[in-house]
Amino acid sequence: MIIKLNITEFEDDVVTREEFSTLPTAAMDEYMNVVKERHPAHRERFSNQAWLLQGKNADDVLQRLRKRVSKLTRLSDRIIRGGEPLQVVKYEANGHYNAHYDSQYQANMSHVKCCHLDLSLLPNCRVCRYATILYYLNDVEDGGETAFPVADSPTFDKKTYIESMSKDKFNLMQYCHDGNLVIAPKRGKAILWYNHFVDEETGWMGEMDEYSLHGGCGLWSGVKWIANNWITSADTPWAKYKSDHDI
Repeated sequence: MIIKLNITEFEDDVVTREEFSTLPTAAMDEYMNVVKERHPAHRERFSNQAWLLQGKNADDVLQRLRKRVSKLTRLSDRIIRGGEPLQVVKYEANGHYNAHYDSQYQANMSHVKCCHLDLSLLPNCRVCRYATILYYLNDVEDGGETAFPVADSPTFDKKTYIESMSKDKFNLMQYCHDGNLVIAPKRGKAILWYNHFVDEETGWMGEMDEYSLHGGCGLWSGVKWIANNWITSADTPWAKYKSDHDI
């Protein structure tokens, strides 16, 4: 960037107030945005995805998969039907998804209903993914693990975690194996985790579980295929409202 933008103010490793006033800050900002968008390693996520419906008109394999999800989770078929379509994701070289949460905090958006099937309604709804089931669809040559950076930590506070880290542990292109739990992709394997606690008083979806922080590590060679089923649920304030997307 310094060479391409011909920035001379950094030559002595010190930037004075006068030098700062001449820095091409707008060009620097634009340059960094271009790098972020065009270079896979600097993007939060680098993958391609599509969604497959699993309703009564879907392929028989997809319908049977949904029935198996109901059996695995011991949740009613009605709840499973209210979830999002199956997401299929393809990662190629440098593909990754930095550490993130699959769901959203209730505190900031408790005034809006859950999106369920239709995420196009965002931000007029919120993502309410009670649980995630991730399927590995092929064997991977090198990389592509799923990392849970803070799984099984004795204590965890997100704000303290961010403020105290000496390196960006959300960056799973570099710090995949710093995670407390790292799962290698293997065809036929599936992993299930819960993004929220259960509200013990009401039995509905409770607060988000911050230990569910996770992501897809860098893929160094080959191709990685996965699929995700998200089981959605309303939380207590919206429990009496029928889902608009229950099919």
